Amino acid sequence: MSTRITKRVVDAASPDPARDVWIWDPEIKGFGLRVRAKGRKTYVVEYRPGAGGRAAPKRRYTIGAHGSPWTPDTARAEARRVLGQVAQGRDPSAERSAARGGDGDTVADLTAAFIEKYARSRQKSWRETERVFLRDVNPAIGRKRIDEVSRQDVVRLLDQIAERGPVMADRTLAYVRKFYNWCIERDHATENPCAGLKPYGTNVSRDRFLSDAELAEVWHAADTSNTIWAPFVKLLIITAQRRTEVAEMCWSEVDLEARTWTLPAERTKNKRAHEVPMTDTAIAILAAIPPPSNKDGGGRTIECPFVFTTTGATPFSGFSKAKKTLDQRILTIRKARDDDAEAMPSWTYHDLRRTATTGMARLKVHPHIADAILNHKDGSIRGVAAVYNRHAYLDERRRALEMWEEHLLKILLAHDPGGSS
Repeated sequence: MSTRITKRVVDAASPDPARDVWIWDPEIKGFGLRVRAKGRKTYVVEYRPGAGGRAAPKRRYTIGAHGSPWTPDTARAEARRVLGQVAQGRDPSAERSAARGGDGDTVADLTAAFIEKYARSRQKSWRETERVFLRDVNPAIGRKRIDEVSRQDVVRLLDQIAERGPVMADRTLAYVRKFYNWCIERDHATENPCAGLKPYGTNVSRDRFLSDAELAEVWHAADTSNTIWAPFVKLLIITAQRRTEVAEMCWSEVDLEARTWTLPAERTKNKRAHEVPMTDTAIAILAAIPPPSNKDGGGRTIECPFVFTTTGATPFSGFSKAKKTLDQRILTIRKARDDDAEAMPSWTYHDLRRTATTGMARLKVHPHIADAILNHKDGSIRGVAAVYNRHAYLDERRRALEMWEEHLLKILLAHDPGGSS
């Protein structure tokens, strides 16, 4: 809508529940009023920095919300002032970002600020939020300025993630939506490109678990990689623990003689320390991994605390890339037997945990023992019984994992790609 922005026009402007309403002033190019779905009215001015022209990226500078001190007249004067700075070759939006403390105005700059100033203190799972931004969001839109990101940019990002898993796409949408709301509250952004986007509709509990043959395929395919990913995937299967907990395993947490792996409370999802009994296979996997080391600036050897690392200093990441490679290896093994073979149906690392749990249920492991292995906060023992029952079931958990190990070794032998089965 284009009309001269006056008090009468501003007062009469009605919100649209489905979208933001924009009114652009024809007298001052770029000066406008935005009416949000909930009724908030904000004055803005758009411009192209530098020499201008369509080749220059458009910037949007938020003047302020309607009300003291911003009226149509004062906002109009501010728009002229901002556009005057632009005519002098300045970039008012970038200057404002710098004045706020150096957060910057790109998505990557502001996601770092969001994690540090909001997520760390308010989200128990802030590391997962950070991981999603670093792995998926920033590579796709991180270089864009915060107000340059369009709805189409977000849709393309989510479509790419949905190919790996719709549930992850829904989570990413929630993270990005919250991030933009935070940016709007701090006046870094003027609109949320996630507004109106609906979840993919699959954000429900998954029930996918791998068959015995599929589980053997994952194990054998990992074996062919000859990288640190092989023992990582195998430990996910043999211990039934969470992906992040295994990926960040430290040598100090493992006692090979006592045959236990103890996760400190700060490393578990429910913030409760967890002791994992280690079977013969798990011990053998760990024993085959040489503790990596690094050199400091003076050439001295520094032992890396992490079991799984590609840098010698930090736990590894790049899970999606590694899984794509693993899926391709599985397909290669399948095609070696059948040229018409297809890829394994979609699965996730977490499905390995569910597969182990399902397998233990088939082996008649009691639910409360399985819950103790998984370190579920709300297990099958609840209420008053849960308060008073502090028995760790360590012996029972060890026996359950040994039963799972025995079953796993049988199916690995039965589905050996080098065999006749």
